[in-house]
Amino acid sequence: MKHYKKTYEIKNMAKDKMENKYGGAILIMLLSALISGIVRLSINSVCTATMNTVYAMTGSAGAATGISFLFDALLIISGILLGVMNAGIALYFLNLACGHTASIRDLFYGFRTDSGKFLVISAALTLSHTLCLWPGQYLGQNYFATRELTWLLYALAAIAAGLCIYIPVSLGIALSFYLVLDFPQNSGKETLSLCWRIMRGQRRRLFLLELGFLPLMLLCILSFGIGFLWLEPYMQMAYACFFLDLMNPRSI
Repeated sequence: MKHYKKTYEIKNMAKDKMENKYGGAILIMLLSALISGIVRLSINSVCTATMNTVYAMTGSAGAATGISFLFDALLIISGILLGVMNAGIALYFLNLACGHTASIRDLFYGFRTDSGKFLVISAALTLSHTLCLWPGQYLGQNYFATRELTWLLYALAAIAAGLCIYIPVSLGIALSFYLVLDFPQNSGKETLSLCWRIMRGQRRRLFLLELGFLPLMLLCILSFGIGFLWLEPYMQMAYACFFLDLMNPRSI
């Protein structure tokens, strides 16, 4: 009979694995956030300038809105490309968890090695988030633009419906980057399918693990975000430990 670790055991295991290893872990998370932030900020800045120029030249709000949708698509594409770095983050923390050498260079592993399958996994994760949550965000923007209560109700309904779909879907494929590192012979599509099967009956455990970090997240917010420098590596190690436990449960 298989026996999986409880949530607190996973978190304690992650704490032990991270002892005296926060320096490099914080650096790789900061580098990932910096690259993503620069790319997204650049796209948003160009989008705003382009929209203002188009509106000034044409006087058409519709043309400006069309430009906005174009840049939204560009943000999604960039999100897929940047998401490949998550494969490197998974590799880094798996190496730490297994006692192997971990390097900042691991961050770009997905771009160096058979990047096609990592792009497929990143696309699945990014698009599931976008398709499920974007409608609620769009309706929310309409509310803030018009202040009409009807838009707010539509937005809340769309967000609730989107979360009901997104949470189980995202949990079902959340460990795909870890899995493709463990089974490098599989394609991206095969990895997603395998992850979905492996996570049957395990999504609740992963969901509870993630919920367990909420109090720490609130404390990090109260620290003006400084605490996230340590919380993010801790969470990533917890995911790695969860994956290792999932693949190698104790037998009783």
